[in-house]
Amino acid sequence: MPKFLTILILSLLPLLPASAQNARRILDATAARMTKSGDVKAQFKATQFTGTTPHAEATGTMYMSGRKFKMVTDELTTWYDGSTEWTMMKGSNEVNMTTPTEEEQAAINPAVLVSIYKKGYRYSVKESSLRGRPTYVVYLTAKNKKAGFSYIIVDVDQATYDPLCLRAKKDNDWLRLSIKSFQNGQHFPTSTFSFPEKDYPDVEVIDLK
Repeated sequence: MPKFLTILILSLLPLLPASAQNARRILDATAARMTKSGDVKAQFKATQFTGTTPHAEATGTMYMSGRKFKMVTDELTTWYDGSTEWTMMKGSNEVNMTTPTEEEQAAINPAVLVSIYKKGYRYSVKESSLRGRPTYVVYLTAKNKKAGFSYIIVDVDQATYDPLCLRAKKDNDWLRLSIKSFQNGQHFPTSTFSFPEKDYPDVEVIDLK
């Protein structure tokens, strides 16, 4: 190997762990903002892509307490109490009750998507900006090709460590979750995250678990 290549490689080696360590530190801080600093209320816009072509879009509000959440959009409302999920389409007279997988949770819950970096991902980070705010852009690449998401990108506000945008790839499909506002330090009653049957006496609960 030419000497200059050896010197170049040796000079870069110390940078690689540092980049990974910085990415891990940023994700740890972001996960803490979403799971340990009180409950969270966030306004979001979710877009699904096949390749680069968008084919589904929704805007709404998310209420989160750790892994529990309630999501409200123009089309549906979803409740998740940590084990059971209820989903009801607007105007429907039935609600579907399921037990979602972690991958299914991650597709709609930023707290889960941000946290899965702890298992089976390599990560790196660079600095950028988004909506006029300096950001860290953290890239996660799955070590296992069979992972639910092969690639995840997280844009994090440098000043607050709030998540601004999350993108996740599965096969040739992408999910982009743009977080328009983020308020932690909230306090929601536990009942927020369960389907309130008494408020919907005429709605049939379909158990799909």
